[in-house]
Amino acid sequence: MLGELARRGYAVTGLDRSAAMLERARRRLGEETTLIHAALPHIPAEAGPFDAVVSAAGGLNYLPEEQISATFAAVARALPAGGTFTFDVFGRGFFRKFFDSSAPRVMALELDDIAYIWTFTASPEAPFVDMAYTQFTPAPAADGGEPPFLRTRDLHRYYPLPHTTVRRLAAEHGFTDIKAYDNYSTDPSGPDSLYDTWTMVRSSS
Repeated sequence: MLGELARRGYAVTGLDRSAAMLERARRRLGEETTLIHAALPHIPAEAGPFDAVVSAAGGLNYLPEEQISATFAAVARALPAGGTFTFDVFGRGFFRKFFDSSAPRVMALELDDIAYIWTFTASPEAPFVDMAYTQFTPAPAADGGEPPFLRTRDLHRYYPLPHTTVRRLAAEHGFTDIKAYDNYSTDPSGPDSLYDTWTMVRSSS
């Protein structure tokens, strides 16, 4: 996303908690792009102000409500009046489809040279859900034989973000014109939306 915005003539600043991801971005974008090693809800004061703040790839789903509130406060401080905050998160349809039971749900995808397994687990007592992401990729083969597969596994813990919570926290931190769309479209978000795209504007008061 940074590269596309920069190509369109925007001055962009990238913020990521992963130093490795920032290094990859640096090699791709060059030294003229500002990149900051930090993690939400912290936005360094010297980074702004910005005309717009964008959080992509469902990053806010990794934060519990108190950190969402702190993130909204940090974004509000980084925006002038009239500035826009846009972010995407998993929608109601995603959680209903994959986490509607306390029994684990498994989904697998096998391609020519890579395979994925997703295991979705939810507990009625917990405010979060877990997705285990397992990937099998070819490793170097010995003596020209069949390549072995390298297995990697990551655990992603997601906090559902209900519309009522977003609207309440946004209003508390001075945002107006709060809208939710279905997966980067102009259609409003609905109960079956797998992904929500939110936009809101920093008020002048």
